Amino acid sequence: MGMNRLPLIVAGLFSAISLSVGAWLFVHTTWYLFWYAVYAVYSELYVFASFIVTVFGKPFDLPAHNKKKEDLLLTDETAPPVDIFLPVCKEPLEILENTWKHVAELKYPAGKCRPIVLDDGAQESVKLLAERFGYRYIVRPDRPVLKKSGNMRHAFSITDGPFFVVFDADFCPRADFLLEVIPIHLDNPRIAIVQTPQFFRSPDEQTWIEQGSAAVQEYFYRIIQTCRNTWGASICVGSNAVYRRDSLTAVGGTAAAECSEDVHTGFYVVNHGWTIFYTPLVLACGMCPDTPRALFSQQMRWCTGSLSLLTHRGFWRSNLSWKQKACYLSGMAYYSTTATAAFFNELPAPILLWTRPELMKYYNLFFAFPSLMMGLVVIRCWARSRYTQSVQYSQVIMAYAYVNSFWDRFYGTKLDWVPSGDSKAHRNNRYRNMRILAWGWTIAHNTLLITGATYCVCTGLAWYQIVPALCLDIYNIVVIHRFLMYRHARD
Repeated sequence: MGMNRLPLIVAGLFSAISLSVGAWLFVHTTWYLFWYAVYAVYSELYVFASFIVTVFGKPFDLPAHNKKKEDLLLTDETAPPVDIFLPVCKEPLEILENTWKHVAELKYPAGKCRPIVLDDGAQESVKLLAERFGYRYIVRPDRPVLKKSGNMRHAFSITDGPFFVVFDADFCPRADFLLEVIPIHLDNPRIAIVQTPQFFRSPDEQTWIEQGSAAVQEYFYRIIQTCRNTWGASICVGSNAVYRRDSLTAVGGTAAAECSEDVHTGFYVVNHGWTIFYTPLVLACGMCPDTPRALFSQQMRWCTGSLSLLTHRGFWRSNLSWKQKACYLSGMAYYSTTATAAFFNELPAPILLWTRPELMKYYNLFFAFPSLMMGLVVIRCWARSRYTQSVQYSQVIMAYAYVNSFWDRFYGTKLDWVPSGDSKAHRNNRYRNMRILAWGWTIAHNTLLITGATYCVCTGLAWYQIVPALCLDIYNIVVIHRFLMYRHARD
């Protein structure tokens, strides 16, 4: 899909400048707000890095890709064998059957495509389903060591195809998936991984969580990943990727990590001189988390995986170029700025009311207005997915998931990986604790804001000066109320 990034660049520039000016004017209101300057600088560095990637990254060359497919036409003689890894662990059978039906329809020379079911749930029903499809069925002997990573590494050790592709239980490939991806590998022997997007449909019958979490991924897969190709810094996200066996032979397969083994695997191959190539062609479609707790758990895993890589000294001593490291760091900066923004963005209004009420002006909202329009209008018009208010609801859950990940990292608390289909999936106190934190913060912030506004109006501040701040606060309450009030997506 085309990036069409010009509207985002222009609107994003206005948004970044206005927010930056507003933040620094706020910092300069009094000397003891120096701590807010740290947040402002950090956020601006992240925005600047993302802006550079978006502006200077090269688009995907579709004509060159199509020519490559024509020049490297896959036939019975030229097509390399491909092992298809289908890792599963207690997902519903109807989901597995739907995915495997699409795998069976893959267009590829006969006998060269070898689906293998990797069942960490060791369920007889899954075995029978695999036999019905004629797929090889494997249960490794050392379950549950290293969780999904251990499952993948065991499969790597007992297969021999020069390439293997991974489809998670809920991702259905397009019939021409291999015909689109394998020629990229054959054209460049230094490519270790060809990654394709994780695409999600958002029909009307889906929950607001599914619609919101699907749409929020579009910017990353449509622009960021594509632009990072320019510097060889696209990341591996696991599913819908084709791996070259030779690039992983030295370490026995994918990275030995209990969380986000895909990101670690991608880092390993790049560190050892290989390349990850990202193609923005939508070649598979998956399912999003359908409950707030499931989305929270997913985002917490992703953030934890990024933190585990970037806080390891091996990353800083790696052979990656400074541009590649900067791209990886911008990913962590996304998590950290999103987490801190949940608190810091709401601080200026109550602080001004209680410390410098004479600076509380109705036009202060103008500094935030371009940012509001960016999220509510510009991206909504740019997006090809269903970009509705559900995105804002989902982003609140994601922000608190990142807060929890940083908390766990700081205190050394281990996050146990649980597959989405497991009956125990997502049952932990982290989601509850973050909802309690969100309730506490919302009550505290609004108490300070409302009491401050009441006091200032009673002591002479014109009422209209605070109306915009109160309207913005009401909007923030509307955005966060789904996280505060609803345990289930259909409530």
